[in-house]
Amino acid sequence: MIFSFACIVIFSCTKPNTNIGYQKLYFDLAGFFDEQVAQLYKDSLVAIKTSEINGVSDQHQMPWTDWKKEFSLFYGSEINKASYAGKYSIDTIHNAQNDSSLKEVQYKAKDINLRTQLLEVIFYKHTGKVKNIHIINHASNFLSGSDEELFYEVSQGYIIKTKTSMKLFGEDNFAVKGEMVEKNNNFIQSVN
Repeated sequence: MIFSFACIVIFSCTKPNTNIGYQKLYFDLAGFFDEQVAQLYKDSLVAIKTSEINGVSDQHQMPWTDWKKEFSLFYGSEINKASYAGKYSIDTIHNAQNDSSLKEVQYKAKDINLRTQLLEVIFYKHTGKVKNIHIINHASNFLSGSDEELFYEVSQGYIIKTKTSMKLFGEDNFAVKGEMVEKNNNFIQSVN
C-alpha cells in the first residue's frame, strides 16, 4: 500500500515530455543552411558579389558577409513545415548528373499554389554530404508574379535569379552570383 502510494506520488510529480518535436518529412533546408552559416563564419569566408539588374551588372567584394541575410531566400524556401505534409512528391535519382558517386533527391510540389515548387538536393552517395541545391519558387496574384531560381554549391558559391512581372509596370530581371573567398584583411587599417 505504501509502495503504491509512493509510486503514484513519484510519477505524478514528473513533468510530461513536451519536447516531442515534429518529425521532418523532407530535407531540412533551414538546418542545412544554419550549419553552412556556422561553417562559413568559422572559415572566415566572404562573398564577391556580381549583381545584374535588367542587363546592367556590378561587382564588389564585401568586407564582411551576413550569411543569414545572404541566404534569406534559401531559408524562405523551407518546405519542412507540418502544414506541408503530403504536399510534395519525393523522387530519388541515382547517378545524378551522370556521376555514379552522386544521388539526387527531388521534392516537387503537388499544389501549384505553393511558393516552393521544386527543391533538388544532390548528395555524395558515400558520405551523404550535400554537394549542391537547386530551388524553383513561384508566386503570383492578379496584379503580379514572381519567379525565383536558386542555386547553391557547398563552400563555393550561390546564384539567385529572379523575375518579377507586374501588369502595370512590366518585367524586371535580377540576378546575383556570390563567390565564396577567404577574407582579404587588406581593408583593415591599423589605428596607431
